[in-house]
Amino acid sequence: MSKKKQPLPVAEKTEAELAFIIETIENCAALPDAIKSFIIICIENALWFPDVLQRKNISMKRLKFMLFGKSYKSTEKTNSENPLDSTLIEDKGNETANTDATQSVVDFTPATMTTMNTGDIEAIVKNSLASGTKTVQKINAPASGHGRMAHTAYKDYVEITLNIEDLKPGDPCPLDCGGKVYPFTPKMPKTLLRIVGQKMAEVRKIKVERLRCNLCHYLIQAKIPAWVGAEKYDAAFKAWIVLQKYRVAVPFYRQEGFQRLLDFPLSDATQWSLVEKVAGFCYRIFDVLTLLAANSDLLYLDDTRLKIQAVIQEIKKASNAKRTGMFTTGFLAEHEGYKIALFLNGTRHAGENVTSLLSKRMADKPPIIQMCDALSANVSKAVSSIICNCLSHGFRKFEEIVDMFPTPCMTIMKLLSPVYDNDAKTKGISTQARLEYHQQHSKPAIELLERYMKALFDEKLVEPNSELGKALKYMQKHWQKLTRFLSVAGAPLCNNILERALKIAILNRKNAMFYRTCYSAQVGGMLTSIIYTCELNQVNAYDYLIGLQTHAAAVNHNPQQWLPWNYKENRSAHVNEVACANQQEFAPDRDVLAAG
Repeated sequence: MSKKKQPLPVAEKTEAELAFIIETIENCAALPDAIKSFIIICIENALWFPDVLQRKNISMKRLKFMLFGKSYKSTEKTNSENPLDSTLIEDKGNETANTDATQSVVDFTPATMTTMNTGDIEAIVKNSLASGTKTVQKINAPASGHGRMAHTAYKDYVEITLNIEDLKPGDPCPLDCGGKVYPFTPKMPKTLLRIVGQKMAEVRKIKVERLRCNLCHYLIQAKIPAWVGAEKYDAAFKAWIVLQKYRVAVPFYRQEGFQRLLDFPLSDATQWSLVEKVAGFCYRIFDVLTLLAANSDLLYLDDTRLKIQAVIQEIKKASNAKRTGMFTTGFLAEHEGYKIALFLNGTRHAGENVTSLLSKRMADKPPIIQMCDALSANVSKAVSSIICNCLSHGFRKFEEIVDMFPTPCMTIMKLLSPVYDNDAKTKGISTQARLEYHQQHSKPAIELLERYMKALFDEKLVEPNSELGKALKYMQKHWQKLTRFLSVAGAPLCNNILERALKIAILNRKNAMFYRTCYSAQVGGMLTSIIYTCELNQVNAYDYLIGLQTHAAAVNHNPQQWLPWNYKENRSAHVNEVACANQQEFAPDRDVLAAG
């Protein structure tokens, strides 16, 4: 019989005692640095774990995710018994989304919608899934590629043509056979691809010769060519610094150390000065993008946390500070097929920011469709809008607890799965056609899901205060907003597209940790907005930032003609920048901007 293990002793320490212990370990000369670091990490982990367990909003499933990462396994077999859990594709020849040519894999017939029993509904879901496998076949994942790309994949390149010396088309053959040579192009001309590395910047020391008369002291200086420019840092270098900071998320201090390694001194203060100069050319563009987003038909929005050092210091000084939150609010809108991303950094949450944004909306515009999660802080109380809630938020609540409640959670997830399949099929069609398609193919599954959730409570199969009960009550409380795609043309299913966009701001927060002032936070949000708007519209952000700097007067005169999707047309045109600079400052007209 094994010996019973005694529980480990618990030592209680105050914050001051813990600080003294860590300081003693750091100052201990007998311990190597590696052992000091290891002991300190062990202490911090030992303090972190009880703190996590004491939180009210932590569950065993979330704790498992935090410790070991996400690991999801279905409780049912794949393939024929559970086709939605395997890699499947419909066996159809036409990929276009229309109600006549495309059928949903899972079909819930109207005759089954009269049942109220949970067991019957679960059987209906299983039978419907099994019958859907008749038009389904499994496909194997494609083999991994070799990692090489063709030369046609590179859009920005320098082309060099190598010609044959002392020979041109029409000349006699060098072998004296009596024939003549001609261009040999049975296929593509032979192309060699060579990738040449280079540093971020090339330092050029330009020495200007000067001569002076020994009698009259007349000073003669060599002529400086135009390519030298008037500034120490050119537009391309400034654009590179902006992209490194606000897209690649490399903090200034880290860039400073890296460039020092390459024998190129570049202080963090200099980098901020260059970023600030680029921001000066972007204010008018940001104003236009903001106005276009406010007058769009659909607006995605969400928040993520933020740290601003100046605000934190003010909060510490004020004993009764009412506002302590700091947020990055992300917006995503669409104007005439072009996507617009906005990031606002500050102390205002999404509801306050969307109120300010929609105050710029034209009065004759219909209420905007607003997609967000169910937090009340995301809703504007001053501006009317059609609120849609993210269906993926509800889906994830059941995914997190599927191991504890496998049957109801899998049933609910399977009922929601065909809705996402149907939405994927409707990409590229009109909003009205998409609405009709969802009403025909997704509505039966949604109505069956609503009956199933109600039956779980009616039959007392769920404890209301359990994790499953809370997930069900969340769906029922926000049911109308979660299923808005069945009643409003253009209403989306989820907010995933904006949550992916917010990862840029989150990456910058993780690497740089904080903004120093509110002003720098606003500059960072504006530049991130312009960079990601370029990315969404497949525009080279580096080239775009250079264009804004080199055509500053034209941009200031008519900013709506220098947006990411139309700036190339105006850059190639002959713009009289001197005349633009002498013009009175251009004030954007709301009617003109809303019309594009």
